[in-house]
Amino acid sequence: MDHNKNKSSDRLVPISKKDLSKKCWGFKATIRHGQCDPAGIAYTPKLFDLLNVTVEEWYSSCLGINYYEIIGDRRTGLGYVKASADFFQPCFLGDELEICPMINRIGTSSLSLNLHAFNNDVERFRGHLITVATDLESHKSIKLPHDILEALNAYKSNCD
Repeated sequence: MDHNKNKSSDRLVPISKKDLSKKCWGFKATIRHGQCDPAGIAYTPKLFDLLNVTVEEWYSSCLGINYYEIIGDRRTGLGYVKASADFFQPCFLGDELEICPMINRIGTSSLSLNLHAFNNDVERFRGHLITVATDLESHKSIKLPHDILEALNAYKSNCD
């Protein structure tokens, strides 16, 4: 789902949290001192780390599948093959964010997500992540496991 492209420039514009379904899950995080540059503005690589933490928590808390068991016991990787972001406003020390994952596409072995990061219901940035399921022994792509696929489809149908 590609929200709010400016028709004249094809540039993404921020959305409000109310533009998403109330059924969508959100991860709450505060921008900490160690995530900021000397000016008190969130350092970009730290925001990508925050997106990764959101995905891990989303699997465990929302989808009901322990992320660490997927990688550890099940030896299934969910690594990123593409990561990018659009930044609308800076995030500052002490900002309280709510990051909401939205599924763009579920493939045979891959998943495309947009992660909308809101502060006071205004989108500050949007992450775009594509993950691929892999066998962690052979490091080759595999089909998304059935239980993960079911959970992803259920979440997508609730939030679209």
